[in-house]
Amino acid sequence: MNNFKGLSSAEVAASKSAHGDNKLSSKEANSLLSIFIESFKDQWILILLAALGLKIIFNFIGMIFPGIGEANWYEAISLIFAILLSTGFSAISQYQNEQKFNTLQEEASKTNAKVYRDGKLKEILVDDIVKGDQILLQTGDKIPVDGIILSGELKVNQAVLNGESEDATKIALGDHVEPDSQDLFTELKIFRGTVVTSGEAVMEATDIGDHTVLGSINTSLQEDGKDSPSKEKLNKLAENIGVLGYSAGAAYSVINLILGLLALNTANNLNLSSIFLLVIETILFAVTIIIMAVPEGLPMMLALVSSMNSGRLLAQNILVRHPDTIETAGYMNILFSDKTGTITEGKLSVVDFFLGDGTLYETTDESSAADFSSMSEKLLKQVIHGIGLNNDANVADGIAVGSNATDRALLDFLINRNLLDFDTNTIAEKEQFNSAKKYASVTTKSGEIYIKGAPEFILDDCHFYLDKDGNKTAFTAADKDKFSALSLEQANRSMRLLAILKKEGSDKILIAIVCIRDNVRDSIKQTVETMNKAGVQVVMVTGDRKETAIAIAKEAGIVTSDTDLILTHDELENLSDEELKAQLPNMKVVSRALPMDKKRLIEAAQDLDMVCGMTGDGVNDSPALKAADVGFSMGDGTEVAREASDIVILNNSLTSIEKAVLYGRTMSKSVSKFIIFQLTVNVTTIAMSLLSPLFGLKEPFTIIQILWINLIMDTLAALAFGEEPTLDRYMNEKPVAKKANILTKYMKSAIGVASIFITIVCLAILKNVAGIQDFITNGSGNFEMVTTFTFTVFIYAIIFNSLNTRSTGLNVFEHISENKKFSIVMISIAIAQSLIIQFGGQVFNTVPMDIEHYIVALAIAVLIIPIDFIRKALTKNKC
Repeated sequence: MNNFKGLSSAEVAASKSAHGDNKLSSKEANSLLSIFIESFKDQWILILLAALGLKIIFNFIGMIFPGIGEANWYEAISLIFAILLSTGFSAISQYQNEQKFNTLQEEASKTNAKVYRDGKLKEILVDDIVKGDQILLQTGDKIPVDGIILSGELKVNQAVLNGESEDATKIALGDHVEPDSQDLFTELKIFRGTVVTSGEAVMEATDIGDHTVLGSINTSLQEDGKDSPSKEKLNKLAENIGVLGYSAGAAYSVINLILGLLALNTANNLNLSSIFLLVIETILFAVTIIIMAVPEGLPMMLALVSSMNSGRLLAQNILVRHPDTIETAGYMNILFSDKTGTITEGKLSVVDFFLGDGTLYETTDESSAADFSSMSEKLLKQVIHGIGLNNDANVADGIAVGSNATDRALLDFLINRNLLDFDTNTIAEKEQFNSAKKYASVTTKSGEIYIKGAPEFILDDCHFYLDKDGNKTAFTAADKDKFSALSLEQANRSMRLLAILKKEGSDKILIAIVCIRDNVRDSIKQTVETMNKAGVQVVMVTGDRKETAIAIAKEAGIVTSDTDLILTHDELENLSDEELKAQLPNMKVVSRALPMDKKRLIEAAQDLDMVCGMTGDGVNDSPALKAADVGFSMGDGTEVAREASDIVILNNSLTSIEKAVLYGRTMSKSVSKFIIFQLTVNVTTIAMSLLSPLFGLKEPFTIIQILWINLIMDTLAALAFGEEPTLDRYMNEKPVAKKANILTKYMKSAIGVASIFITIVCLAILKNVAGIQDFITNGSGNFEMVTTFTFTVFIYAIIFNSLNTRSTGLNVFEHISENKKFSIVMISIAIAQSLIIQFGGQVFNTVPMDIEHYIVALAIAVLIIPIDFIRKALTKNKC
């Protein structure tokens, strides 16, 4: 390999000028300003901007014609504040997450390649490779470009591109015609992102950057993402609230105009000037009602909760790229998960050895089988030579590196047991693993030949084995029966069986069968059980053979019943789309799966209105990750897979996906609580505004009082409900249906009962029911005191109702210590209300009250808690 000189510095510069470098293009990073501007396209924000525009117009009318309307800028400022907060939270959260993701991608791309330049072998960044570069590839290297082999031969794992777990042989192009760039199965071309499992070669870069197969897939995935189910529901709610606000404003206008005209007629004051004044005043208050109906705190609430949960999840090895998908994960009801590294540890390990007569040696002392340490010295020496000499992995810093996962597992086993009692310098010849013959062999200088490979391919003509004393013994019929039974038993334990043989003359002698497997993660069974309780169907999609897939799925708790459906790729392919949809609810495993199967499964689930999650780490997984409602990529996966995903699982574990589901559901619960609280205030305020004229009362609240109520129900409530705790019981509930109304029966009953109670109580005070005004005014008839008292009862009632809203049970203080902001906000509102009453009379049109008034106001307001207890006892559907 030393006869390669590579490109000169001048040739590198010319190639870079003509063809560019090897950097993959990425979606242009959005600036904070561009994200902030983009957030103004949200439907909620557009409604707020429309409301702000109306308010500003009427304020100018009030300034120009003081007798017609009041130029009150407080509410306009409040709307501006709400808009900036909601868009600001959203923009900052998304920008921070994008920056974290870009950092992750940049770190992943900072890998080196061994390139010949100016006659020397140099290490340069992969991104700096140019077309025509000559690159040295060795075992364990990730191929950095597409190209041809100039010298040497390789075994390459191409699973990231085509899903094939079998290593592919790659040979020098020589005199052959260079194949098409898209032919992933050719022996004559190698591709970016694939991994060298054995061999050494020098390649020439023929396609770089976006012109590689990996690069073209990466480019095709850079379209905009999809709306989450929760976003769709909230947009629908926005429309409904808009209709409510417009209807209420129109209804108020009609009622007030009719009653106003009747009053003017009775007072003999029916003239154009008074009618014009009545119309303008009516329109101004109608607009105020419409603005009251718009829940401007909801987009801020969503941004706040998304931002907070993104930070929490990052601390648990979950990087959220698109904040909306946190809540979408809570809606998820099916998850298609790959096996390696997600359900399993992603690392092969030696578990057992067994001999030709069925003698079993375990590497852990967990059963009655013989421990490996009890193996005779003579037999042990042959085992060490059989798996140590016939091995392409190397020892570096106390661990196995290079070659393939199987060789590394065998060598790590020897390293961990201090059994490196062999000398690779004794090797005279090696025959690399051949995918057709399914074995590899090594010949020592002394003539010993060791073979390792798939038992079904190399044991047919093997008639001898080494017994437990290391002596050559002929297979008997009884031995073969024991051997076959144990082989089947081990295969059913998801073991990969590897035969180790020694050749003496024409005789093949079985040294041992090595049982290797990728162990199931310790926490997976509990995680799958939790996901199932949560109504999330876990389907394992793997390239493994059916028997291995079933064994792992059973150990992971995915397959638990005879009715669980297990399909191979061929069986799946033979199903029509309608047949697939009919069988999908029972599906638990798809084995021998190809990349196209994943996309088809996702599309079938989505056609059934299921919210679908997908895990993956390879380039071949990227289309499915992009298509899924929530795409989970693995932290050590390819850059393209991470770019296509919504959430990056940095520790690769399915348990982290369980956390994402829990946080998504917590976010949904927080939003539901906020909606109950806010719509209760909305409905109550609107109801009082509509009913007051019918009862011969003036508007119950002034504009500035409505501003204060607006601040409570929007901004302050968003802060209060933004940090609700994650509760494990949320994972015992079934996911909310994708098309279900965001307002559940429970939520509607909570809003209705609380609104009716507050409305009746406040109107009763204003109408002097049971002579309550005599107590309030001490018989003085001071109506300002009555309206102040009513205003205070209203505020106290919504504070107490916030406790009702937090809990679906009778303990209104449940987990309250886990959301400190809630207590701080609600206590602050109560204190601020008292200060407003005592000192804010000029601005808020209130008068000071004494302690008795506060105590009675609290006593009346707190009745909303037992009233809600009754509702909860009668309501079975919880939010």
